[in-house]
Amino acid sequence: MRRRGVLAAAAALLLLAPPLALAAPAVADPGTSTSVYENSTVTIDTNFGVIVAMLYDEGAPITVSNFINLSVSGFYDGIKFHRIIDNFVIQTGDPNSKDNNPYNDGMGGSGTTIPLEINENLTHEDGAFGMARSNDPNSASSQFYICDGPQHQLDGNYAVFGIVIEGIEVVRTIASQPTWGYKRPLLMDHPIGDIVMNRVTIAYGFWNNATAPGGGSGGLGAILGAAGGAGVPLVLIGVLVLGGAVYCAVPKARPPMRRAIDRLQVPRVVKAIRSKIPTRLRRA
Repeated sequence: MRRRGVLAAAAALLLLAPPLALAAPAVADPGTSTSVYENSTVTIDTNFGVIVAMLYDEGAPITVSNFINLSVSGFYDGIKFHRIIDNFVIQTGDPNSKDNNPYNDGMGGSGTTIPLEINENLTHEDGAFGMARSNDPNSASSQFYICDGPQHQLDGNYAVFGIVIEGIEVVRTIASQPTWGYKRPLLMDHPIGDIVMNRVTIAYGFWNNATAPGGGSGGLGAILGAAGGAGVPLVLIGVLVLGGAVYCAVPKARPPMRRAIDRLQVPRVVKAIRSKIPTRLRRA
């Protein structure tokens, strides 16, 4: 009698178990490989702290290539920020800022120019890097700016090629430094003290080929994905064993389990299952 009750309880739990399996997250095949492109990054070490930005290698390839070439050549090392406006931008990249004449800052470049590269998906968000230029759209050279707060009024007119991912507080600090203002109208937005890019370094972008054994799922998904899908029967067997143990060891649990079995018409299911088992195996 007890064996029949245990079998009925196990069958009831078997009916309840499939929804658990169906609710589990999808599991990829073991050894699935995915290729993700990691963008280049630039690290700007200033006397006010470090700024790290991700460059838009694919979104602005011409502008990024120009910026990377200048950076790796050491062109930017020692150049100062010559224009800062709080809640707007901080601007640098002019080699003239290395001399002791602040009045020529903002007029220099690398000697070569690049065409204006507009990507409507790259906008002037907080921390965005953009190329400075003159009235000629294709005059960008080496000078660039970093946005202190979103500046979408600039969208469509200047090339955005990166965004700050670390050190936005350094951008804020630089932007808030005192400038000459009306004391020297020709240097109105020029900082009074030196703000220097000590060193600018590049980490090149690369394709990251990652392999996730077992599909990379955690929790129940990892269990169900174990051994190429063998986790599913393991979970069901575990549910059945647990249910049978509870039925045998906890007498108070038997009445509610029987009522649940009756509602689920488990005896009929058990009878159907038994009918599929060879007679010699049932007797065993």
